[in-house]
Amino acid sequence: TAEAQQALAAKRAAGKHGLVAMFSSYLGGVVTDPALMVVPLDDHGFHRGRAVFDTATLAGGSLYRLDIHVDRLFESCKLGWLEHPFTKDQIKEWVKGTAAASGLKNGNVRYWITAGPGGFSFQPKHCEEACFYCAVFQSQFVPEASGDVPTLK
Repeated sequence: TAEAQQALAAKRAAGKHGLVAMFSSYLGGVVTDPALMVVPLDDHGFHRGRAVFDTATLAGGSLYRLDIHVDRLFESCKLGWLEHPFTKDQIKEWVKGTAAASGLKNGNVRYWITAGPGGFSFQPKHCEEACFYCAVFQSQFVPEASGDVPTLK
């Protein structure tokens, strides 16, 4: 397993893919080593499509319109019949904490709520727990000098 860990670390070298920080409710915290930014293979969000996601912009150290983005995430869960135990305040704290752990002032934040791990059954009732994942990555946009409108690098 040491060889596999070394190979994974080499493929996921810091900065190579732009990923800077990831939060996982399954893990219970934030990681900044890209080799540790993993999701359980049996998470229904990824092998059955039982997930919703949203993206927010990190600009000048602030998350742009986070409340609206989280409201939309919760509405998507409702429309997709994706049950979860998370509160909006909890999600916002996790997103803010992950953004802070990234050390970036400008970037993108993408986050998902999934049905969670639970084998390879097609039935979500086998899922152990819903999961929340959040990833912060370097942006392809940078703010103008005025800070008003992001422009493509």
